[in-house]
Amino acid sequence: MSRALPVAMLALCAGVCLAQDGDAVLEVKGQGVEGRPRYEGGGKVEFLDMSLADQLVHLAAPEPAEGARQEIPLRLSIKYNVLETAPVLLNSKLGSEYWRVYNYGNESMSGIHTLEQIDLSTEGEATATADRAWSDTQRGVLLSKGLAGIRGRYYFLIDQPDGQWLDVVQPPAFFVRRQLLERLTFTLANLSEFTLEFSEVQSTWEPGGPIHVKLTVTDADREQFPVLNCPATIEAQGWQAELTPNMDYLHIPTGWSAAQLPDGAVAEQVTARATVSAMTPDGPVTREVTGTFAKGTGRVTAEEMQIAEQGYELPRNAEGMIRETRALWIGPKDIMTREGVETLVAHAKEAGLNVLIPDIFVRSTFVARSDLFPMAEGVEEGLDPVAYLIEKAHQAGLEVHPWFCVTYRDSGFRKWFEENRDANVDMIDQDGEVRKLGADVHRPEYRDFIVDLMVGVARDYEVDGIHHDYIRTMGQCYCDKCRAEFQAQFGKPLTDATDEEWIAWQRQAVGEIVERVAAGVREVRPGAKLSAAVFSNLASGAAQGQDPAEWARQGWIDLVIPMDYQMQTLVVRDNEKQFLNALDDDDQLVTGLSLYMRSGAETTSRPPELVREQIELVRGMGIHGYCLFVHGHLSDEIIEMLKTDINSEPAVPYFR
Repeated sequence: MSRALPVAMLALCAGVCLAQDGDAVLEVKGQGVEGRPRYEGGGKVEFLDMSLADQLVHLAAPEPAEGARQEIPLRLSIKYNVLETAPVLLNSKLGSEYWRVYNYGNESMSGIHTLEQIDLSTEGEATATADRAWSDTQRGVLLSKGLAGIRGRYYFLIDQPDGQWLDVVQPPAFFVRRQLLERLTFTLANLSEFTLEFSEVQSTWEPGGPIHVKLTVTDADREQFPVLNCPATIEAQGWQAELTPNMDYLHIPTGWSAAQLPDGAVAEQVTARATVSAMTPDGPVTREVTGTFAKGTGRVTAEEMQIAEQGYELPRNAEGMIRETRALWIGPKDIMTREGVETLVAHAKEAGLNVLIPDIFVRSTFVARSDLFPMAEGVEEGLDPVAYLIEKAHQAGLEVHPWFCVTYRDSGFRKWFEENRDANVDMIDQDGEVRKLGADVHRPEYRDFIVDLMVGVARDYEVDGIHHDYIRTMGQCYCDKCRAEFQAQFGKPLTDATDEEWIAWQRQAVGEIVERVAAGVREVRPGAKLSAAVFSNLASGAAQGQDPAEWARQGWIDLVIPMDYQMQTLVVRDNEKQFLNALDDDDQLVTGLSLYMRSGAETTSRPPELVREQIELVRGMGIHGYCLFVHGHLSDEIIEMLKTDINSEPAVPYFR
């Protein structure tokens, strides 16, 4: 297994605001959750700012037992402007709507709820506040002592003044702005007793050079942690500069605060000053702290204080060419005309990508030629989309791995299947209702069909690989056949199945498809690569029959591609660590990253800076490829960023 080589230790990256037009405006349109009607009552709000009152927040030790609810006195404020009124509140008081908090000390993610009340009933500017936050193990690990930071949020609850909630809504991209998130870093410590000091300094001590100081708290348990984001300066003989948090190339705080020395002569000593706000068990406390450092203390070279280095090296082959898988998922509509095929190939080539993954079978839409299923209406007359795409892509030096949504079938397909294959593959829920989407993979007739279709495409076209998506059960089926088969195998009713028994049973059917497709494709198209798009959370995937680490271990797939579409880069890192730990060979991992973002009911392309940051993360973790979702959101700005920066040098797929 190969690994990226870390280059930067203390990289300082200026906060780049991810704003784009409308990134702070939320039109309140609900998702329709838990069987409730979708909220369509209106309301529009613009978010202006968010801040924390304290740099130090009390967290008692020892930590609560696993499963306990954890409370901290977190004072936060959200400034907003109501553009269109509605008789509702927005908050995060329940379950799926929460703030993401990253614990920098142990690199873990927590979720916290607060009782802020964003009131949309009155037009104009206002500020919502909260003074407590609660964490539990349902949304991540419990909070831990040390540096922590709010790193975005997951939904707002659409609430009413009487406390009866209505729905949830996606937050706007405002809450992942880098400049905002860097200011939302705070320190958790046992503040029943504590002391503060400027404990360390680093500098070249040359005129105009950098100087870093570390402000630390020693808490009641005698543990020491950095403190950031308080008003702080450094000064000497009439010179003064503001100290700001030092961030690495992924905008993670290093624990130091930074400034530049004066251009003229450097004084024989400098003094750092800070005002720290701490929320203790007895209430808020403000403390002044001062530290003096003699010139030359903590001297380091300029090279040791590198600024804005990328933090990785890309592997190369014997000819010196970069080895990195740079893939793009493509919707079926993009390949249904010759012009569409030519456009997407041109886009991918310009962006420096090297693998195309076109969706050729979803719901009841199929855009290839086969004796097993008819080609979709809407394909340009006389066009074989897959053949034409392969022709144009290969001319441009791009690979083509047709993408099958393995179980994502609609009622139109299931009706066709019953009429033409004499088998019913409807999924039945626990209430006896037919599920709107899906096909029952426990039916051997369906497994035979989908395996034959995928292997047939590999046989009939010069593909470079075959890609599984929706390679999962899409829920639990309680039809009579499933009930009978489960009873026969496990000796108990399906309704009494444990979570472990469900996982085992689902994995049998899904795993059979993966195994048989691999055997068939390798027989008819030696050298073709098998890949699978899977949930970014291994436990969620297991509940629907996914077992990507075992599939890779058995040699049934060559590439595991988690669909890690998170807006928050540190959430992506947390997810990908699961896969690095689970896979025997890390080189089989390719991270699926999103090109789109949601705000309310609106979907737009992501800012190029966020796409870049997440690719940088993947590279820095030693993962040798990424796959972007989806071509329809590959904006001109993202293409330009990829072309001129991230992918300025061409690469061959790592697996080649």
